[in-house]
Amino acid sequence: MKISGKSIDRAGNVLRKKESERTEEEFSEAIEILSHWRFSHEKPLDSAFSVLEEVTLKKDKNAIFAKRLKRAPSIAKKLRRFDGMTLRSMQDIGGCRAVLSSEKKLTQVLRELKKLTQFKWKNGLAKVNDYIKHPKPDGYRSIHLIGKFTNLDGETRRIEIQLRTYIQHHWATALEIVDLFTGQALKSNEGEEDWKHFFSSVSEQFALMDEIHLYQDLPRNRKFFSYRQKLRQHRSTHFESKNRTQILAKKLKVLKKLDAFSNSLKIIDKKLTDQSQSGYVLLRIEIPKTTLHSFIFSSQDAIKAEKMYKDFEKEFSNEEDTVVALVSTTSVGDIKDAYPNYFADSTEFIHHLNFILQA
Repeated sequence: MKISGKSIDRAGNVLRKKESERTEEEFSEAIEILSHWRFSHEKPLDSAFSVLEEVTLKKDKNAIFAKRLKRAPSIAKKLRRFDGMTLRSMQDIGGCRAVLSSEKKLTQVLRELKKLTQFKWKNGLAKVNDYIKHPKPDGYRSIHLIGKFTNLDGETRRIEIQLRTYIQHHWATALEIVDLFTGQALKSNEGEEDWKHFFSSVSEQFALMDEIHLYQDLPRNRKFFSYRQKLRQHRSTHFESKNRTQILAKKLKVLKKLDAFSNSLKIIDKKLTDQSQSGYVLLRIEIPKTTLHSFIFSSQDAIKAEKMYKDFEKEFSNEEDTVVALVSTTSVGDIKDAYPNYFADSTEFIHHLNFILQA
């Protein structure tokens, strides 16, 4: 099905509206168009993922990979947040990610990707947002790189590649877990001030850990010792955020809440951890019922996966406590490593937060 650019932008304008400002028929039609537009990114996303995987594994054999097509609620929120943005101009409809063991390896991968023609634009330069050197106000740290890849019709689609370290990944997913269970929008820099200050302070401390040479390879006690030593070296600049983290963690009862979130989700479908083939997983998380349902599709069943995804988005569009996501990894069994937020798994975040609380 061929859809015009004007139809795509009209659909984006409908998605931008609040529920009270649009009819059910308008919304249903907009989701249909979004689904086709989003699916036109599938082949480009696969191509980008293959490039990312090939380049990254040469530098870091322990990297974790994931790819996804952006969720309708996330698209709508982004359209509302940026007045001049259209559905066609959105650069992260398709996105893939590599999680690396260190900033050094991340930098090496970025350097290699920037050499490729897919990431060179008219001026010969790559489109890079460096949120490691310049973190977002909430403390988010990562590298975003935009590439151009073609679909089956020969049309160019923009695909966003994210590069982040393990520690940056643990931070980002913990923030998403809090958003998911508390109904905040910390990821969009909205929400309770104490939570915002907590995550920005933790991010500053996690950045110190990322500076430690071969940090991920160290045993737990050596990690803590090295972090404490690093903190002392940066006493004048980092003690304030360390103290603020400790105060807010206690005030917000962070450890207790993250533990409760983790224990609340009953994983109904155990097939997830047993699957070794690559493919797609459609997740439906119902927070009030504390349940997570999963639907597994092979790589060849992309159209079926997208159709069910679209149907679920329509069905649960008015239920803010239900999250629907279509995600993919090279091995379905790795889905929890790539997307711990959808399983409320903040184990690694807590592991490193405890270092800060004990310092």
